[in-house]
Amino acid sequence: MSRALMVDPHRPKAEALMGPIVRFFNAAFGRRSTGSRELADALASALADGYTEDEIRVAFWVARCVTGKAAWLSEQLRADLLPHIVLRHAGRLNTVTGKEAKRWLDDLLARRLEVNPTMVKSLLAGLPEDMQAGEAELLIRMGILNER
Repeated sequence: MSRALMVDPHRPKAEALMGPIVRFFNAAFGRRSTGSRELADALASALADGYTEDEIRVAFWVARCVTGKAAWLSEQLRADLLPHIVLRHAGRLNTVTGKEAKRWLDDLLARRLEVNPTMVKSLLAGLPEDMQAGEAELLIRMGILNER
């Protein structure tokens, strides 16, 4: 079957998730990004490999609010790194170093309880008002916040 005829069953869910992800990404990282095919592909791939919508969404929170060595990613995302990098989970080869590429999605999910609570609360309060309740519910479900 040709690739053009293949339909990814995760694509509609990925495209629906892309809007909230991009909106959060722009608010959290001070960017003006738009959805892209690359981001939609990364979302569909993560969904196909069993990651939940909550895990995908919270990975962006962790990328923004984790401290220490992992804060490098946050700095790069604020500068010019594209959001799909957060969803990297396949561990392909890094063509520059020749080593296995960093699996950011797995690393960020493993660090979700290491986020700086002050940063989380500050970011939550700084989000557009219509986003705050949904994001607070996500953070509570994922064990990052106890209550709003």
